Amino acid sequence: MWNPLSWVMEAAAVMAIVLANGGGEGPDWLDFVGIICLLIINSTISFIEENNAGNAAAALMARLAPKTKVLRDGQWQETDAAILVPGDIISIKLGDIIPADARLLEGDPLKIDQASALLDSDKSQLNN
Repeated sequence: MWNPLSWVMEAAAVMAIVLANGGGEGPDWLDFVGIICLLIINSTISFIEENNAGNAAAALMARLAPKTKVLRDGQWQETDAAILVPGDIISIKLGDIIPADARLLEGDPLKIDQASALLDSDKSQLNN
C-alpha cells in the first residue's frame, strides 16, 4: 500500500469518516467501508502479482545458472560453474558456454564467439 493510488484512496477513506455529509448527518460509513474493501482487494492483487514475478525471476535465474561437466576424483560430474577452482578439468562440446577461464588440453582447434564477453563480434581461432 505504498503507492500514490493507495495514498489517495486512504485519504478518501479518512475524509469519508472525518467530514460529515452535512445536515446533521454522521460520517459516511458506506463509502468508508467500500474504499477500505477496494484497498484490500488492490493490495491482495499487488501482493499476488509481485509474488508471481519473484517466483518467475527465481526460476529464470535457476535455469540460466551455468552448469559444467568437471573431472573430480577421477569421475565426470555436472556441477555449478560457480564452484570451479583453478586446476579443474572441464569438458566442453559444441554449443557449450565456457564457464570460466580455461586452457585447452586436447582436442581440435576451437572457434569461439567472444561477442558476449568483449561486446563485439570477434570470432577467435584457438589452437592447442
